[in-house]
Amino acid sequence: MTPRQRVEAALRGEQPDMVPVFLRDLTLGLDVCDFTTPEVCAGSDGGYDAEKSARCVIETQRLLGHDCVVGSVHDLGIDADMLGGRVEFPERGIPRVATPPFSTADAVANSRVPDLRTEGRMPGLLRSYHIVAEDIGDEVAVAANVEGPVTKAGLLRGLDGLLVDLVSDPAAARTAVDFAVELACEHVRSLLEAGAHFIFVAAASDGPAVISPQHYLDYSIPGLRAIVAAARELGAPVVFHPHGPFTEECFWPLVDAAIATGIIGFQFGEDNDLGIAKQRWGDQICLLGGVDVPTILSPGPPERIREATRQVIELAGPDGAFILMPSCSVHRGLPIEHLQAMIQAARA
Repeated sequence: MTPRQRVEAALRGEQPDMVPVFLRDLTLGLDVCDFTTPEVCAGSDGGYDAEKSARCVIETQRLLGHDCVVGSVHDLGIDADMLGGRVEFPERGIPRVATPPFSTADAVANSRVPDLRTEGRMPGLLRSYHIVAEDIGDEVAVAANVEGPVTKAGLLRGLDGLLVDLVSDPAAARTAVDFAVELACEHVRSLLEAGAHFIFVAAASDGPAVISPQHYLDYSIPGLRAIVAAARELGAPVVFHPHGPFTEECFWPLVDAAIATGIIGFQFGEDNDLGIAKQRWGDQICLLGGVDVPTILSPGPPERIREATRQVIELAGPDGAFILMPSCSVHRGLPIEHLQAMIQAARA
């Protein structure tokens, strides 16, 4: 099987010839190619350098041999500066939203969803996906990284401001999340058109690690349902990755609610037991997850990473429908040899 076939089989609930590996590398490729963050994400003219971004993705995949890539160096501020916010680009760090565009609740109502194909730095990011899909997309799966409903709303409104709105001004919170979902659906359409094969909903703030279970059900789940519908219109599946201890029994209904939206994969992050996930949901969806980034993958050493990888595959790998991942995204600064250790253990 090709790497792409391996990933697609697992997402369908089947057992491929070996466990697929998806790193969800968002900025690690900048280290592989030795680019600064601004020269790719900001560029000399304030634009997004599609060719350098695509080179980061392609060269990292050739170095490590993983089965699935994100089609660009991901930039959390790509929407913020289009809408009037301010984004900072640390020389060797990760792009960050310094000033959210919606500093007041009223600002959301006066905004429109931009044309992602022509405005801001987004055309460069889309071009990166196109280059990656053209170059390695027949061999390797290409995932579109799209922020979840509350996560994207938090980037635009400021997470602290949004959390206050959720409690004290639900109408303002609803307006912000609805805008974020509409924008996320535009990302889905434009990234699939640019060559991505499936949607990965990155939802760090859409779960009990940040919001209450009721807010998750009231805001995240309807938004996820809309994202799934937008992807289905173009024939693409959706994987969901919220943060929280979902394998604790009290949170099982939150996973069930996500599955009911039509997702075909759920990535479990830190503080989850993949053995419990396999027993409870392994026959319903593809499970994604694996080695804990902050406590194992980042500090190492490699032998500890290899042992953790073997344990994860023993828990979640039997009968297929599993994709090995770090517990969350990987970024520049993470030792390459630690990722090599994880992949080598998976291949063995």
